[in-house]
Formats: sequence, structure tokens, C-alpha cells
Amino acid sequence: MRGHYAKGLMLAGTAAATALVLTACSGDASPTAGSEDDDPAAFYEGKTLTMVVPYNPGGGFDAYLRLLVPYLEEQLPDTTIRVENQPGGGGLIGANAVYQAEPDGLTIGLINYPGAVFAEVTGTDGVTFESTEWTQYGRLGALPPLVYTSPDTEYTSFDDILGASDTVKFGLGGVGSDAYYVAVAISNVFDFPHEIIGGYPGSNEADAALLAGEVDVSVNSGGAGVLMVEGSGAHGVVAVSNEPLEQLPDVPVIGEFGDADQQEQLAPLASVYDLERMVVGPPGVPEARADYLAEAIFAAASESGYADEMEAASYPVNALNRADTMELSSTVSESIESLSALLSD
Repeated sequence: MRGHYAKGLMLAGTAAATALVLTACSGDASPTAGSEDDDPAAFYEGKTLTMVVPYNPGGGFDAYLRLLVPYLEEQLPDTTIRVENQPGGGGLIGANAVYQAEPDGLTIGLINYPGAVFAEVTGTDGVTFESTEWTQYGRLGALPPLVYTSPDTEYTSFDDILGASDTVKFGLGGVGSDAYYVAVAISNVFDFPHEIIGGYPGSNEADAALLAGEVDVSVNSGGAGVLMVEGSGAHGVVAVSNEPLEQLPDVPVIGEFGDADQQEQLAPLASVYDLERMVVGPPGVPEARADYLAEAIFAAASESGYADEMEAASYPVNALNRADTMELSSTVSESIESLSALLSD
């Protein structure tokens, strides 16, 4: 019994009385000790798990969690699961809220991992988290960026871009976007004449400029980029990933280009994007609970019904378990400082 000490028994005799005090301490003084620590399933019984979406309702990140709920409830039948939207700051408000939550395993969030890492390493105002300190549960999906060129361009391959003698114009939907940082990283690593035009209101406008011949190259998430390539005849020239895109398996990945030093520079960038939609919690969640919850999330995300619903909503699911997620993110964590230099324009 925690904090309880057995009181001594007074033993009386005919000659004298002797007091004997027995002190014994059992258990752990921690408020979370006991069967709940030994059995994380017992901890989650009757509890409420809050899943934070750092964006408005109705978008892709929202769909990933809301459609997951019924499948996760099957894995955690005695746990109440609620989805909470905390939009603002390009995802930073929700990410900060998850990072600062009580590390009891009852608050998780689906973050834009590349956006979070880039915000941290570029010193964006309002960042209160450290990307190396998250409790990581796994990945629900990833849409690594695709670099593509216009249908009528002379640059039909990435080698054409790297060997260009004239200025290669990148047209992007906004400074500070994922596409912007891809263009900056590529131009910092490889020596070719270039100009980055980030003044377009959005990716649709940047794609329109590409088709009109105003720019030579555009960058977008794998999903939107694939649609451009398949729908307009644009040339997919390189995927910023460690693995080829499922929809465009013949498009080479970024690690196939450059010398060993250049490949090493770009490796963390590819890994960042391969972990795009990552489920995280605050630092310090007990490992047993993190493992238990991560297994439940991975099992739920691996259900065929969930994948079918997400595909119908045009959001691919390629779940990654906790161990593989942590191994992949270690490439990023070990390169935080070099990423900062890589993304400096």
C-alpha cells in the first residue's frame, strides 16, 4: 500500500512491555505507478484520448484522423476518442499544443512533419517544440514532393536541369512553402544557374505559369504533382523521397543524383518528406504506453476499410510503424544543423 507504514504491535508481558516498530514500504511513490504502468491497456480503460489536428476541419489532415476513429476504437474499445481541431500559424498552434501537453499518453497529434522541422530550423516565430524530442507513434501517410517541368520544355529530365547553361526558373506557390524549400535545397546543393520565383498565390497559379511557359520547373506534393504529370503531359523529373512514387515508379528519386557528398546532404530532406503525416505526442510519454498506443494506431491504419475510405477521399495511406518511423527520423535528427544551412536562401 503506497505511502503506508505498518504500525508496531505492542507486545505485553508479565515483566515488562516492549514496543516493536516495523517499517515497510511497498510500491512506488509516483502517481502513475501500479498496474497501469505494468499494463498500459489497463491505463487506457475508461480514459479519453484526444487527437489534435493542427488545421481546420475538412482538409486532408482532418480526414486522416476522423476516418481513423472507428478503426482505432476497435483497437481501444474501452477508450473514448475525440478529434480536436486547433488551426493557426500554418499548423504551429496545434503542434505546440501537442508538444506542451501532459506526457501521459492521452494527447497525440497528426503534424506536418516537414513543415514542423523547417519552421524550427529556419527560426520561424512561435515555434516552441524541438523536432528531436517528440514522442513518435508512427506515420499515417506521405506524399513526397515531385519536381516536374512543362510539357514543351527542353528540360525533360533532372540531368537536363543540372546541366543547364541558361537560367532555370522555378515557379512556386509562396515563399516558405514545402515546394519553396525543395527548390532552395536543390539549388543550394547542385551548381546550376537558377531563379526561384515564389510570388504566385498558390500551387494552381504556379502550375498555370508552368503551362504558359513563364517558368521552367514547378514543385508540388506527390498527389498534385502526379495529377499534373498525368493530366497535362508535364515531365516528372525527380521525387524528393527515398523510394519511388507508387503512381510514377519510373521517376528517379533525389538520392540517385550527385556525388556522395551531395547525396549525403539531401538524404535528410528525403527522409523528412517520407515522414510527412506523422503521429506524435509530447516528450516523456512512458515507453510502455507509447508502444501500446502506437501498435493500436498502426493496426487501425492498416485496416483495409480505412485505406479504402482514404483512397475514396483521394488521400493515400501508407502507414509506418513506430520503430521504422523512429529509425527514419533519426536521419533527420542527426542532421538538424545541416538542414538549417541547406534551407537558407
